[in-house]
Amino acid sequence: MRSTTLLSLTLAMLSLSAANAIEEIKPAVPAKPAATPAGLNLQDGDRFIFIGDSITHQCLYTQYVENFYYTRFPNRRINFRNAGVSGDRAADALARFDDDVARFKPTVATVLLGMNDGSYKDFDQAVFDTYAKDMTTLLDKLDALKCRVILMGPTMFDHQAWDKRVKEKPEYAKGRNVTGYNAVLAYYGAWQREVARQRGYQFVDMWGDLNNLTQESRRKDPAFTLIPDAIHPDAPGQMIMAYSLLKTIGEPRGVTQVSGRIMNGQWKLTSGSATLTGTSGEVGKTLTFDLQPRALPWVVGEDADAGFKMTRAGHTMGQEAYTIAGFEPGRYDLMINGQTVGTWDQAAFARHAEFEEDRDSPTWQQASAVAELNKKRNDEAIRPLRNLYGQRKGKLRAAVAKNDMSSFEAWMPEFQKQQAELEAKAKAFEDEIYKLNQPKALHVEVRPTAQKAPARPAKGKAKAKAVAK
Repeated sequence: MRSTTLLSLTLAMLSLSAANAIEEIKPAVPAKPAATPAGLNLQDGDRFIFIGDSITHQCLYTQYVENFYYTRFPNRRINFRNAGVSGDRAADALARFDDDVARFKPTVATVLLGMNDGSYKDFDQAVFDTYAKDMTTLLDKLDALKCRVILMGPTMFDHQAWDKRVKEKPEYAKGRNVTGYNAVLAYYGAWQREVARQRGYQFVDMWGDLNNLTQESRRKDPAFTLIPDAIHPDAPGQMIMAYSLLKTIGEPRGVTQVSGRIMNGQWKLTSGSATLTGTSGEVGKTLTFDLQPRALPWVVGEDADAGFKMTRAGHTMGQEAYTIAGFEPGRYDLMINGQTVGTWDQAAFARHAEFEEDRDSPTWQQASAVAELNKKRNDEAIRPLRNLYGQRKGKLRAAVAKNDMSSFEAWMPEFQKQQAELEAKAKAFEDEIYKLNQPKALHVEVRPTAQKAPARPAKGKAKAKAVAK
């Protein structure tokens, strides 16, 4: 209650200041309404960059978004670049813009900055004005590249996690007074939302989604957090960020749907998301067909599973489902390439048999292999490259402070050598990913199961909740 009241008061006091800030900082392009979210419709050769601070440098939400595109559009070569550096503010992103951003020639850019820009203290108008000025310059530069821009509001600052951490380790506070900092970030996000409206960008409310899910979860578990150190979301939290981005921009949600029924005494199957051949079987009793999918389900890895379940991302953003009416009363196994991926009765099959999260499914296993390879790409090439850019920032700052660029300039050839090696390594991983992510042909069978039906709950007992397959 205390934090909610503080947030409301803080936002109320700052609303006039926000209006003034937005009034003073004019957009570089004429205001226009944001397009209705319908996905980015990325094509072969598109170049997608994630600009940010340490939360982007973690290579987690970025990795999960990459997994989505690698498996959803396997025949479109989409190039990704993580451009996050730990500790960055908008001014730091500007300092490395030409080499780290413009050189990549992005066609799509997400921007996640603000956590450090607020300086971990109560609202300060001068601090905010610096942020707004630098962000405006950054956005002007992105507009000059003629790429689509997606603004992502700052993430949540978890005061409960902060208090716990500081109580256990007082030196963690480093003298910072963060009372109300979550509200400060809400204000920064509100400013971004208005800027996005004026410029015709899409805006992703990271702050709102993380706060809402945290509060909902604390009703059951008061100690729950998605941000153990108060600042950097963990893997489940970053999964929620990836989901928020993809959902907000309206990317397609289904992977493979097959519908079937009996017509003129024969099985009739249709699909708008796969190629079907070889339909056969005893009408009403068995069914066999071959299927060539065009995509794979979205898989992110075990570390992020909690966030995947909280968002119901499998069901809402990666659904594989068969809806087949006409089976005689009984229970039936769905088998893909000889592997049972689910068992339903005839009524459930006629309604909706869903299986994208079944880990025995050949499509899930293939998508999981893609996710594992992309994790290796991020661990061995992308994160080391971001660490290298972190070194570059430190050396540049030291050189500027000394008013002597000679040591920085002497180091730059070594930087460029390591940069080229890591970028080549990342590309080699991408080449392998685009071999591994090609959907394989599937042989599908539906037949009566040999398994016993699950026991029904005793009369008068509470019914167990059905678990979606």
